[in-house]
Amino acid sequence: MFVALLIATGAIALIGTICALDGSHDIFHPLVLIGPMMAFLYTWMPWKLYMNGGLSRFFDSNQLLFIATLNLLGVAAFVGCCLSVGVRSVLRRNIRRRLSPSTAKRLLFGGSIAGSLGLLCWAITIVNVGGFVNAFSASYSGGWDDSGYIRDGSILLLLGVMTALLSRSAGGPRIPAYCMLAIFGVPWLASAILMARRGPTFELAVFVFMSWYVNRKKRPPVVALAVGGVCLGWLVLFLVTNRSSIYIGSNFDVNTDVSNIVEAPDTGNEWIYGGGTVLSSERRGHYFWMRRYLAQILVRPIPSSIWANKYEDFGIPELLHNAGTGEGFGDTLGWQGADGSAPGIVADLWVEVWWFAVPFMGVLGWFYGWVWKKSVTQGGYWISQAIVLNAISIYLVMQTMEAVIFRSLLLSIPSWLLWRYAAKRVTKQLDWRREDFSVAHSLRLRHVENIRDFEVGHANEI
Repeated sequence: MFVALLIATGAIALIGTICALDGSHDIFHPLVLIGPMMAFLYTWMPWKLYMNGGLSRFFDSNQLLFIATLNLLGVAAFVGCCLSVGVRSVLRRNIRRRLSPSTAKRLLFGGSIAGSLGLLCWAITIVNVGGFVNAFSASYSGGWDDSGYIRDGSILLLLGVMTALLSRSAGGPRIPAYCMLAIFGVPWLASAILMARRGPTFELAVFVFMSWYVNRKKRPPVVALAVGGVCLGWLVLFLVTNRSSIYIGSNFDVNTDVSNIVEAPDTGNEWIYGGGTVLSSERRGHYFWMRRYLAQILVRPIPSSIWANKYEDFGIPELLHNAGTGEGFGDTLGWQGADGSAPGIVADLWVEVWWFAVPFMGVLGWFYGWVWKKSVTQGGYWISQAIVLNAISIYLVMQTMEAVIFRSLLLSIPSWLLWRYAAKRVTKQLDWRREDFSVAHSLRLRHVENIRDFEVGHANEI
């Protein structure tokens, strides 16, 4: 029965992906990325662990059925609600997605400011640890700053990359766009690779790929997408597998066999840790009821220098350990979850809202589908929002809502401001043109009336 539940979960995820592709003919539909990732996490990974006997060390048969059932319902809700928005929108040749030259230039200018702020934050963290070499001379190291705004501010580099490619793909200035791509993309890529971080690597790949193609009517072939997706998936697993061997000065004794990430039955495995999170919370009857998510919006922006015990005072000190998902393992399960582990989206929602995790998954699926449809029918800001959501989808599926919320806010709000700036300037230009046209039209009418008055007066004299 457990295997049947796993197969059903994977089938729903992959069938949803096929339906999205068949209906939309758009490889940028969110299910094209999220569906395979869900199939990997909730079917392939537990099936390999089950076949190797790795799950029996942590769960009994009833527990496995409970976890698999919850995952199945969550995936089904996400896929069903995402498709319910509608995948058959309008033909791409009828979509007014191409930016005007003026909008492309202003978007490029705004993106250069956002990217420069991100570059400044990144540079500060590097200088604080003694320079580039010192920052990446140990595994999983990088820069640092005591201010969370500085540490997280480097994510604005991605907005610089996005606006450069969006502008160039719409016919914007070539040299400035490519210079921005290099200036803002290289630091992010260096940090992602040298720190062996799968999330930032995935983010950059999606930002570059989607930003280049989203303004074009033509899409890459599905076969190329599949091959690229497999390569990207292998790369992120390769980085995690060889995290201890990738740094400046290393002998780079790497292992190309990434199967151990999937098949190793340890407490850091996403499916095992996620299952433990669900069972621990269920046995203790402990749920956060949206407090963790509210803390990301209301409490996290306040600097710790101003409010040192902010999470404790807010009533969620657990947030400091694995985002609140690793509590009570020892007492309820007899084993401890690994530090730094993440449970995946379904387990994270379970800890937050109990069985309401299933309809919550539906809301998330609907939101992803709705934003995609806005992007292909209205364009503008919605294009950037669709890129952002697809880029952070790896955090949505594999990690927690905590990782999603603050990244979406840091990317979506500045992106909205950039588009508003570009659109506002274009609107002013249109208003000026309308005003000029109106004045010219009025003068023309007055000229015609004067001619008529002259002709009538001349006729009366005769």
